[in-house]
Amino acid sequence: MELLLSVSQRLGSDALAALAQTCSSLCPVAQRILYRHVSLSAWSRNLSVVILLATKPDLALYVRSFHIAIDSLSPIFRAFYSMLAKAILNMTGLHSLNLLIDSTVSWLLKEACSRASYPHLMHFTCTFPFDDNLVNFLEKTPSLLELEVDSIPTMLARNSPVPSLPESSIPRLEQFIGSSRAARLIVPGRPLKSIHLNGSSLTEDDIPLLAQSSSPVVVLGAVTNAPPVPFLELLHRHLPHLAYLRVMSTQNMFKAPTAEFYEQVANVLASFSELNAFELSGMHWGSQQKRDDSSKRVWQSSPLSSRTHPDDDLLFGTEIFLAY
Repeated sequence: MELLLSVSQRLGSDALAALAQTCSSLCPVAQRILYRHVSLSAWSRNLSVVILLATKPDLALYVRSFHIAIDSLSPIFRAFYSMLAKAILNMTGLHSLNLLIDSTVSWLLKEACSRASYPHLMHFTCTFPFDDNLVNFLEKTPSLLELEVDSIPTMLARNSPVPSLPESSIPRLEQFIGSSRAARLIVPGRPLKSIHLNGSSLTEDDIPLLAQSSSPVVVLGAVTNAPPVPFLELLHRHLPHLAYLRVMSTQNMFKAPTAEFYEQVANVLASFSELNAFELSGMHWGSQQKRDDSSKRVWQSSPLSSRTHPDDDLLFGTEIFLAY
């Protein structure tokens, strides 16, 4: 069996599908690999796999990562989402779950909560708002490390009361991507190291709540309406261990920074002893280590006429903060 699995892992999906139809002894081997990583979308025209996983629990057992993307213009009926809930319920070995679907169908998580838990799930991304259905589902994911939710809250969601999250939920969470309103409930008391806030502005009152993470926050991305310099000073006061920081400020965003502003920002950045990379409203702030003390950095205090280290672009790619 192990030899067959090893050989089958080198085959493409078409070959595996053909192998599964060859004989009854080879079918389970091929299916175990064929359904390990499932990626579905309306434009790929493979949404029928949802029905298959909902009606054949033996196949759903093989799934380790499940990704589904359906745009808002696709004509999907409620019955399909009910089948999706059953498919999720059957996928007991899930490690990663991505639901990029209609944000108003979070009720399917309620149906998927019929099972006691999803003990192996470590990554969960969805387009749903932070509501009761989501909270109930998170209570079933004790091993979750990465969570993306409520990234673009609708006006209805913003005006709806935010449900409470039990302290016992998602006790191992390390990375969160979503709105600041959800972060207020999720971060305190949990070992968050990486936080990326979308969809709403991070206020000065929110920062002390982020500092209540049970682990030092080392990666932060946020939008704020506050002036950059006082905002950075507040971050240093509450989150001194930041290593990667990206801030989008709406203050004076159409005005070129002055020399005085550069110097003020550089002085604040110098107070972060562990900061390695910083971006403000799309501007990469250059730095270099002190020759006499490798643990400290000297930050850019005036506009750069040319980039001295072209490789610095690698630090500020989209993926650096998420990959940390």
